[in-house]
Amino acid sequence: MSTTTLHLAKQNFKFSAAHFLIFDEKHAERLHGHNYQVRVDIKTPAEDELHADGYFLDFNVFKKYIKARLDQWDEIVLLPEKHADMKFKKTAKSLEVTFRDRFYVFPVNEVILLPVTNTSVEQLSRLLAEDFYKEFKQYGVQRVKVYVEETRGQGASSVVPSIRS
Repeated sequence: MSTTTLHLAKQNFKFSAAHFLIFDEKHAERLHGHNYQVRVDIKTPAEDELHADGYFLDFNVFKKYIKARLDQWDEIVLLPEKHADMKFKKTAKSLEVTFRDRFYVFPVNEVILLPVTNTSVEQLSRLLAEDFYKEFKQYGVQRVKVYVEETRGQGASSVVPSIRS
């Protein structure tokens, strides 16, 4: 019995976002941005469960969801909601952010607080993999792997459910 993995790496699977990494108690990057590129690998059920015409599912089902999801992070500031040194105060129009000796004020609709301790490609790929798997398992998808590249040749991937499970 064999399985198949679909590989989706479209040119428009991208988002541009600002962030900074926090390394330790004294060191963190300055706020900066990347043009992230995303690749999604989808493990299908066994070959005998494919459509009678020999395919798993129309790629457009996956592509539309992936693109819509990535668009949510496009031209946004991504911040780690769970880092102990991040403090947030939301007003009707702005989000005030204190990080150690730094202070930022952003328009509230231009920031997303992510449920992570750092906005690393490791964490971004995990969040996307979890989201895509949750959405795609209704079609019988067995596993989703998401690779997030922050610059050409530099990124991270996450697999859900994990290979160990």
